[in-house]
Amino acid sequence: MLIILLGASGSGKTTIEKILEKSGIHRLRSHTTRPRKPDEAEDAYYFVKKDEFKKADIVESVLYKNNFFGLSRAEVKIAENKDCIVTLDWNGAQQIKRLVPFAATIYLDCPMYQLEKRIPSECDSQKRIKILEQIEIDSKCKYDCDYIVPNYDTQLVEAITLITGIYRKHNNSR
Repeated sequence: MLIILLGASGSGKTTIEKILEKSGIHRLRSHTTRPRKPDEAEDAYYFVKKDEFKKADIVESVLYKNNFFGLSRAEVKIAENKDCIVTLDWNGAQQIKRLVPFAATIYLDCPMYQLEKRIPSECDSQKRIKILEQIEIDSKCKYDCDYIVPNYDTQLVEAITLITGIYRKHNNSR
């Protein structure tokens, strides 16, 4: 079973992905051409050079802030035999769903006023405006997802419980 998490910046995708990974659900790792951040775990991504990225068997990719991000066919194949989770944008989710029809898309819903509070305080006004514009874009796919899971403030446990239930439901129907 493959769950694809979608949602606006600040909706909790990374937090939920990490919690589910600790519970035994395999997190698919993307390749990226961006350098590793100082405090970032080595296994956050497969950090590669652009020429390596182009040679990899990438089945889903996006150019974001002048860096490529993409999932390899080998990573996606893991979901055939294991419960997996990955965070993607809507275009990436559609690419993967064509390859993995049993994948389920989950949109993490969070009200705008909470998303605004979650924007890092060190962001200047221009960066803040860009983040808010991206939130609007990211929220357009909400009703096209297979599931909408609320992740409002103080409801993280409930969101994880709902997602875990989606895994159980899909595994029982396979």
